Amino acid sequence: MGYGHSRLLATDPSQYATPWSPADGAAVIPPGEWNSFDYVIVGGGTAGCVLASRLSEDPSVTVLLIEAGTSHRSSFFSRIPMGFPRLFNTIYDWKYRTQPQRELGDRPVDWQRGKILGGSSSINAQLYHECDPADFDSWESQGATGWGYESMRKYFRKAERYMSHPSHLVDPSGHGRDGPWITSHVPIAPISAKVIEAAKTLGIPASNDFNTSEGTLGAGYFVASIDEKHERTSAATAYLREEVLKRPNLLVAISTTTEKILFPSDETGDPTAVGVQISRGERAAKYVVGARKEVILSAGAIGSPQLLLLSGIGPRAHLEKLNIPVVRDLPKVGQNLLDHFSAGALLFRAKPGFTWDWVVYNIYWSAVALVQWLILGTGPLSSLATQVGIFVRSDDPNLPYGESLPVTDMSSGPRAPDIEFAIAPFVVIESGAHTPPRGTHGITAGSVLLKPCSKGSIELRSASVYDHPIIDPNYLSNESDWNVMIRATRLLLRLARAPPLSDALDLRTLSAPGDPLFWPGDADPEKIMDEEIKAVIRRYGQSAWHPTSSARMGSSPHDSVVDIELRVHCVRGLRVVDASSFPDQVSGHPCAVVVAMAEKASELIATSRSQG
Repeated sequence: MGYGHSRLLATDPSQYATPWSPADGAAVIPPGEWNSFDYVIVGGGTAGCVLASRLSEDPSVTVLLIEAGTSHRSSFFSRIPMGFPRLFNTIYDWKYRTQPQRELGDRPVDWQRGKILGGSSSINAQLYHECDPADFDSWESQGATGWGYESMRKYFRKAERYMSHPSHLVDPSGHGRDGPWITSHVPIAPISAKVIEAAKTLGIPASNDFNTSEGTLGAGYFVASIDEKHERTSAATAYLREEVLKRPNLLVAISTTTEKILFPSDETGDPTAVGVQISRGERAAKYVVGARKEVILSAGAIGSPQLLLLSGIGPRAHLEKLNIPVVRDLPKVGQNLLDHFSAGALLFRAKPGFTWDWVVYNIYWSAVALVQWLILGTGPLSSLATQVGIFVRSDDPNLPYGESLPVTDMSSGPRAPDIEFAIAPFVVIESGAHTPPRGTHGITAGSVLLKPCSKGSIELRSASVYDHPIIDPNYLSNESDWNVMIRATRLLLRLARAPPLSDALDLRTLSAPGDPLFWPGDADPEKIMDEEIKAVIRRYGQSAWHPTSSARMGSSPHDSVVDIELRVHCVRGLRVVDASSFPDQVSGHPCAVVVAMAEKASELIATSRSQG
């Protein structure tokens, strides 16, 4: 068998799959003669790693996990909590880009997604957030029976092992204690505490823990996905430990692309997924591998609908346009796409000594911090880039949003947020792509639209998996979404001017644009016009990198793609387990939710096996 970075990871499909000539088709090699596994999991990302680990706990079944990217162990910066921006636009990133967005001046938006074992959990900002309990109760009210908060809480606890931190007041009894996903708190910059105190000044309560049954509203520190060595916890580090990879019934294949799901050509009635076609590259040899029980798609909110469409499952008209044989006409595949939209980085100057610009942008001190992390596992590099979160409602009459603008309540419940402010204790320009002028000190604040009205879509660009699909999130196509972002920006301007945060900042209060780097942070919140705010959002607005719901769960094939057990409607032997199957967007960071979903899915699959 060929191996990758770890000798426990396969890279040569010829050692576990059957050579295949797509032009000849199944008539040459019938599915019963393919090299097969009980379960074939497509996508070694956040959900896929969980499923592979949990399903292979049963030694009587065999499991194949297929990942298009490489091993997480090959990436040094994936280990460093503050190192994740170095992974963007590299081999570890799918480098997706949206269609030009009309409301953003016909500007496309980059969508960073992890192309690596662990998926986006290996390149994200490591925020462990279970989101608001009302999100899951809302799922259940929309027809996703069994996915309410009381059910999901069980799987959050099963997955997590929280390590208490002496400087953070968190009740550990509300967290998991024995799970593989290790979480804790991290060191914070001096200015972060002032952000929380300023929020309290405005009437936003402090929250000691965002991950409780009390909900998410308030201002507080994020729990980090970080282990006892102060390294990143990802789905790969948590669920694909060496003892798991050594299981004789589990094979993990990397650097291998799944090109399509396969179905018998002569089948009548509901189609049955019997395996997948794989390859090392567009012009490389093709192989097939069979799935005796199920094919499970965990390729993410972009990859899963793309593979369904390429395999003939989706809207008939779209498939026929690309000459893809229709296996099952499912109109909602790739539809209902939801993403958290960010108004872009809002920067505020700070006085020296309060922020961490000195370690992020000073070569000498960066090297010192790296040595400190390597030797002791401590210091700024063991922290989070986004240390403080503030969750509020856009319709809260007690907050100083300014002039009233009409807003549609899309929240999951009366106590659930629809806006998040994410605060980093240093200046960030274009997601870290550029370095600020020497001597700059500041903070970066992002306003995030958590519950958008606007919905988008994923469609095929061609009949090849090697062409990125057409991604159209349709940002800000609804006036309410614009109004939420305008109100959020005004509230941020006022937050910066509230003590004690204002005492640590070097603020300007201008009536017209000045330094473009710090506009509109310098703007007078009482005088800046809505159109000026909109102009900034058009220029700098971006994804918060949380796409969901493009193969959503529901009760009917007319308005959803999978049922409440994540089985593709009217197709046998095929499930989708990842953020694409969320019934609706969550009001927070979805990584922990994907893990909990995969934990629940693994039990559903095991139950189905025992009953079958």
